Amino acid sequence: MPLSLDIGPRISRVAIPDELIVRFKELIGKRIFVPGHKLPPERDLAEALAVSRPTLRQALRALQIMGVIKARQGSGSYLADSASDIMRVPLEFALALKNVAKTDLFDTRRTLEVELASLAAERRTDDDLQAMRQTLREMEKAMGDPEAWCRSEPQFHSCIVQAARNGVMATIIEMLSQMLMESRKETVRLLLDYPSSYRSHENIYVEIEKQDPKAAAKMMAEHFALMEMRAKQCNSMPNTDGPE
Repeated sequence: MPLSLDIGPRISRVAIPDELIVRFKELIGKRIFVPGHKLPPERDLAEALAVSRPTLRQALRALQIMGVIKARQGSGSYLADSASDIMRVPLEFALALKNVAKTDLFDTRRTLEVELASLAAERRTDDDLQAMRQTLREMEKAMGDPEAWCRSEPQFHSCIVQAARNGVMATIIEMLSQMLMESRKETVRLLLDYPSSYRSHENIYVEIEKQDPKAAAKMMAEHFALMEMRAKQCNSMPNTDGPE
């Protein structure tokens, strides 16, 4: 049965799966393929694009390696629903080839999150504030519990990213957070002064609530300075990004 979706002109150079990958990007941009949703059956896609199924499989495999699609056994292929998975593995290889230290990732995250705090102060809504308050309550309950802290603390930063409403920076931060998650879990176990860390997060919230971009950025910068200081004290830099 022919695929009913309008996916554009047929692929002409059937030996080049790169052309298929470009087409997939266009279809995602047009929201014909929706994040998290199942892709049409392989047979229908190959017929609609006028390519052989082996050629299509090459393109799908490349997209799978890039994290754009997920293959589920016995269910088919799905478009990724999380931007953090896309290109994460190739990026990790690229960083490994360049011997990039985690301190560089930490510096990148700090630079972006300071700006995101500023944007969040400008653009936050009442719903954003409510989400931050809820996460702060969860962090308060999690003091002394590394596992619970590792669940609630990153969520607070995610609330700020959401409030900033910048899709490009949000995607980069999500990817960095995934790459640094294991080191964050390791170093949180070294965190002894939970109240001080909690207050650091609370100070950021206060300035975002007041809609003061400069003060929010300053509080975020101070938060990262505190993390760096603690990391150096426990000799965890440059191998980790420090206790939160």
